[in-house]
Parts: sequence; structure tokens; C-alpha cells
Amino acid sequence: MKLKDYTLKATTIRDLVRIQGALGDKPLAILDGETLTYAQADIAANRVANSLIALGVRKGDVVATYLYNSLDHIALWFGCAKIGAIWAPMNIALINVDLAHTINDTGARVLVVDAGLLKNYLPIRDRVVRPDRIEVLRGRPQDGEADGEAGDGWTPFDALLDGAAEEPVCDVHWSDPAGLIFTGGSTGLPKGTLVANAWYFPGIYRYYEMFRPTSDDVHMAIGQMYHTIGSAVDILSPLYFGMTTVLGHWFSASRFWDTVRAHRATISVVIGPALLTLNGQPVRPDDGDNPLRIIGTASGGMPRSVVEAFSARFGVDVLELYGQTETGPLGCFSQRIDDRPYHSLGTANGWADVMIGDRHGQPCAAGVVGEILLRPVYPGSFMLGYFNRPDKYAESCRDLWFHTGDLGHLDERGYLHFDGRVAHVISRRGENIAAVEVESVLLTHPAVRRCAVVGVPSQETGDDEVKAYVEIAADAAFEPLDLIKHCEDRIAYFKVPRYVEVLAQFPLSATKGEIERHKLKALGVNGAWDREAVGYKVRRRA
Repeated sequence: MKLKDYTLKATTIRDLVRIQGALGDKPLAILDGETLTYAQADIAANRVANSLIALGVRKGDVVATYLYNSLDHIALWFGCAKIGAIWAPMNIALINVDLAHTINDTGARVLVVDAGLLKNYLPIRDRVVRPDRIEVLRGRPQDGEADGEAGDGWTPFDALLDGAAEEPVCDVHWSDPAGLIFTGGSTGLPKGTLVANAWYFPGIYRYYEMFRPTSDDVHMAIGQMYHTIGSAVDILSPLYFGMTTVLGHWFSASRFWDTVRAHRATISVVIGPALLTLNGQPVRPDDGDNPLRIIGTASGGMPRSVVEAFSARFGVDVLELYGQTETGPLGCFSQRIDDRPYHSLGTANGWADVMIGDRHGQPCAAGVVGEILLRPVYPGSFMLGYFNRPDKYAESCRDLWFHTGDLGHLDERGYLHFDGRVAHVISRRGENIAAVEVESVLLTHPAVRRCAVVGVPSQETGDDEVKAYVEIAADAAFEPLDLIKHCEDRIAYFKVPRYVEVLAQFPLSATKGEIERHKLKALGVNGAWDREAVGYKVRRRA
């Protein structure tokens, strides 16, 4: 199979892991001082695959994971690929309603949970029971936490590593489903993006086009494996090019550069907010003394001056890109070392057709802002669909264009410029947040009569912060901090509002009586209660 002028060495993850296993003792992944070699990755994947077969897993079954980054998680992902099972990594920040929803939505035959996350899973366990589901526990609860419940009916993860070392026989094709990646939706809880083996490989070649890697390069990873960057970019691309990738349990801005220096890392891909966080660290005299030569970043609405300041401070080249999970890893739009016009995100470089559409779906002229619409050039390079949501897939792909929900314009030369976001999705620090999900939690607070959630520009990160507008029930006592605490027990920490403002009356449209969110966004944050200003930090559950 060819992509552009390049003949791929493999077209499935299964085949790629086996082929690269020939690299033997070369480190594939390093995490917290532990190393997984190429040969070990292939053998561990075979062992997991054979164990999954023994548990009754077959091609097309879903194996869901609620796991931190780990070498075991990599082996499990590759083991799924060996037998054509669909790997469904779930955001480890999910709790309560959105965690239960996501697990149920996968219909997983096997669910693998990290012992450190049992405190989040056990409270909703009775809401996600499936009679034939197999629960696998990685590690042991610390200090006896949930130890009794965890021992009831669980398969230990180590048992998966006891399977036969030979690769199981299975006919896996590039067009077969391989992953189920959950993203924040515009109309509710997380929705699963179903992708084929073929979805991963254009991202690998885009990695080559942007960074020109060799097997001597070392990749510095910052993502979690449940994200596209954390799996398809941080692990699979280095695997393809025979590189070593360095992963962490969590992204740490304070330790990032020391880790880069310790492992002589040369390439990294970071989301825009992470780049800003790195740039916000205290200045050190050795900032520019590091081996990193190039970074790719999905900068969104970040000012170009910020990117330039980062590049100058740390002495590293920065390429900007644009894309979504639905359209494949590493952005189907990106700059190139030799092609990056000022203030542009580059072109599709032959990976997709693009049109800027007005609200009727008609093409916009150069320079006119509209919705970014995309169409794949290569089969399987975009998502196969939204899992269990054919209605949403049909809506997003109407008129045979994928509607990104993002605003942009093309200049006279056909280069893309990003101009914001459509609808009610809030993009905060690499996570997409559906306003309606946060609103549904706010409305369970006894003092809240009506509410609306909008994104407001962040001066610190270049993306959005979450702001909640609330109308208080008559005679109800209300404290903004109480509302924040109410939210943090029910939704992921990154969805909890930063700002709260009380309104006596919401602005409503004359025709439908709907809240006019654009007017709320225009109010900004002046006069709003700010949880960061009062020093309150939302609790992380992972």
C-alpha cells in the first residue's frame, strides 16, 4: 500500500509491531526508569493477544482501558491489534456520570482498570455491569484502598502476560476497526470515534514530512495514551521509524527539560496549552542548552508571538498544525520546515480536500471566514464513524464534507488560518468540553434555577476557560465555591468552571426563547467570581 510516493512497510499495527520486533534489544519506550525493547513489545503483545483469545475475545470485540500511561498499557494496545480487537482507551480524568456513560457506550468485552483508579471506578461499578464482561486489574490498591472489592471477580493483569509467545493467527486488514478514541461532543457526553488501522498510518507519514526523523532520534512524549497524540504520535510514529520514545506518568512542565536533556530527546509534539505552560516556567540560564531540535504544536488561537518567543527562548524550531481526532493523527494541515507562511497553519499537503463553507454550506471566497470543511483523499484516513451514533456521523458528514465545527479562512495562496470555534464546545488545555454536560451538573445544584456555560478567552493559555452563568432560585442561599465543590464530585476536573457569574435574567432570542450565548461570551470575566483568584484548586481524581 502506498501513501503519496511512499510504500509502507506495514498497513496494520499488528504487522508493524512484528516487523519492528526485529530491532531486538533497542529501547522502544522508556517510562519512569523502566524500558520496553522492540523485541519485548512484540512478544508481550503476542502473550496478551493469546491470553485475550483464551478469555473469549475475538476480532471486532472491544477492550476498554481505564489506565495510566505504562509499558503494560502499550503491550495491551499492541495485543489487541494482534487479534483485530478494538482498543478503547478512556480518559483517566473521567468520573461518575461520564465514566459510566463511556464504559457502557463501548460495550466492552474486557475492561482493564488501573488499581490507582479504583476509587473512581468502584462507585459506578454497579451501573456498568455486563454479564459476560471480564474485568482485569492492573496493580494492587495502595494502603488497602478498595482491596476487598477489587479482589472480587477480577483477573490480574499479570495473567495476561502469561500467554503463549507465538503470534496468534488472525486475518487483520488495514480497513478493519482498530481503535475507539473518545472525544468531547458538542451535544453531550463523550462520544467514541471509531478508527481503522489505516487511520494511523497517514499520521506516521506526516510525522516524517514534518520532522524528517531517523532511527537515532529520540521522541519526548507528553500525552496520555487515551489521546491521539499520546498513542498514535508519541508511540506509534517512533515505533515505525525505529526510534526510542520517552513517556511519563503525567506531563510535568517543571521536569520536561531535565528529562529532555537526560534522554537526549530531539523531537516532541505538544498541545498549545502545554507549550504555554513550558514557556511560563521560571527562566533558567540553560534554557537554550537542550538537544530538542523540533516541536510540533496544535496551537489553535495562540498568538504567533508566543510561538516565536518559545522558539527563541529554548532554541527549538516549532511547526504548527491543525486537525482533529476524526481527521487523523498529527493534523491533516501542518507547516513544513521549508513551507510555513507567516500566520498560516500551512496546507493539507495532499492529505485532504478543504473548503471554507458559509452557514449554508456554500464555499467562501479567499479571506472570508467560515467553517472548515474537510474530505479525505486516502481511504480509511478519516474516522469510520461515531460509535453507536450514526446520527451524529451523518450530521457531521453532511453534503459529503466533514464539518469540523471550527472557523477559519484560506488566503489567496490556499493556506489555512484558524479563526475560532463553532457551537458550544469549549476547548481547554487540550480537552474538548461540551457545555451541555457541565450545565446538566450545574442544574442538579439546589440553588440553580437556570444556567449556561460558555468559553471565555484565557490570557494565560491562548485557548478557553470555562465560565458558568447561573440564575438563582428564589430565596435560595448561594455561594460560588459551593457550586464548584458540587461540580468537582461529578465531572472531570478540567470541566469544572473557573468563573461563576450570577444573572438576574438571561438574554433570550425572540424567536425560540433560547439563551443567546454570544451575548454571554461578550460579557467577558469582569465582575465574575474567579476560583483561581480566591486560591481554590480543583481536586484531581487520577
